[in-house]
Amino acid sequence: AFFKDPNVIPNLKLLSDSSGQWITLGSEVKKIEATNVPCTQLSMSFFHRLYDEDIVRDDGHIIKCLDSFCDPFPISDELRKVLLVEDSEKYEIFSQADREEFLFCLFKHLCLGGALCQYEDVLNPYLETTKLIYKDLVSVRKNPQTKKIQITSSIFKVTAYDSAGMCYPSTKSHEQTFSYFLVDPIRRHVHVLYHCYGVGEMS
Repeated sequence: AFFKDPNVIPNLKLLSDSSGQWITLGSEVKKIEATNVPCTQLSMSFFHRLYDEDIVRDDGHIIKCLDSFCDPFPISDELRKVLLVEDSEKYEIFSQADREEFLFCLFKHLCLGGALCQYEDVLNPYLETTKLIYKDLVSVRKNPQTKKIQITSSIFKVTAYDSAGMCYPSTKSHEQTFSYFLVDPIRRHVHVLYHCYGVGEMS
């Protein structure tokens, strides 16, 4: 219904694989895959274990490691290692359930960056940017009975297909190409968080 809505069709933009320009979908969506993304975290203390497990020094500097490669990402520090390398020593400080959380997904996307990414040497810019985007996109309210803050958004990672195959968020699959739909059922709003890896016009 979302992809067929007359208000969405002329306004939902994606990046063209060929030109790097913003375009509309331009084809009829035949099928979608929507994965429900857990969103339960209300605090950035979720990431304190990065300090506790010597991924990050007390002063916030990310600890370096010997250079390696996890296609297509270069790994030169312990943070990217814990995010990407499944057989690394510290990988299990985040459980599979932790890694599925929207807060973790957002943080990981920011840490891995785009094709021309220059990585940070300190953790704080990643945490602060994650926090700002998370607060901007995720809706909360105070439960009238318990008086506790609760998240009201439902989050879906969405892929759409036309008659030729995958068409959104791109025709090519990549860990850093994604589209999250954040549904606020109370305000009846949908926020779309979109990124396409390695595409864009250089000026």
